[in-house]
This record gives sequence, C-alpha cells and structure tokens, in this order.
Amino acid sequence: MTAILAAVMILVFLGTALGDGPVATLPDGHRLALPEGMQETGTDPTETGLGADWVLEPDLEMLIFSYEAGDATAMSLAEGLTATGRKAEVREIGGTEFLVYQDTDEADGALCVGYACRAGERLIEISFFCGSQRAADLTREIMESYQ
Repeated sequence: MTAILAAVMILVFLGTALGDGPVATLPDGHRLALPEGMQETGTDPTETGLGADWVLEPDLEMLIFSYEAGDATAMSLAEGLTATGRKAEVREIGGTEFLVYQDTDEADGALCVGYACRAGERLIEISFFCGSQRAADLTREIMESYQ
C-alpha cells in the first residue's frame, strides 16, 4: 500500500511539474510537455535544421532540429559517439528508440544532454543545454512526456 501511495505521489508531482506548462510539437507531430514558464524564442534562420528554441530562465535551453537522416539510426549514432569516447546509449521512450548522449558546450562549458530519433527519412534531434543539476533533471522529465 505504501508503494502504491508513493507511486501516486510521484505521478502527481510530475503532472504538476510539467502538466501546467506549454507543449512543444516536434517536426514529426510528437509532443513534449514543458515546464511552466518555458518560452519559445525566435530561431536563427542561418542555423541549419533548427526548428525551435525553448528557454526556461535562468539555466535551461532546448533546441529542436530536423535533418535528413540518410542511413543513420539511433544505434549507429550511439556507436559512432562511443567510438570517439563520448557517453552515448540507446533508450526507448514512448515506444521510440532514441540516441541519448551527453557532451559539453564548447562556448561556455555547460552540460549538453541530447536525444535523437529517426522519423521516416528525417532525424529529429533535441538538445538541452543545462546550467544546473535541476535543469539536467528536467531534461529527463521533459523527454519522458514524449507522446
């Protein structure tokens, strides 16, 4: 009974954390629930493939890209990254295989957590730049809302 109560409390917390905020629609029509206060900003038209830029002040930015996939799969991308010494794995989220990787932003040293999946002939990449542990924790919550 205690375990059931704990699970319900976690679901209530997650629902509150992400349920009241905006929704980001990915290029393939899937959606992500975002935290309250996260706002879409303008995108740079010279940035290849950039479809959306969302910011939660002061320390979280989410960029959504769409590229031609070619032969890329989540697994081939993960293998390529791990071969260069980067941390990467394949994780299933909402029935879709995602490449999940971590890196460091060269400009300011911020943690970058990235997700990429194949959608038909396109590769959709969601990159999070995190300035705090709380921001990094939010990336997982946001991606678990993928539907």
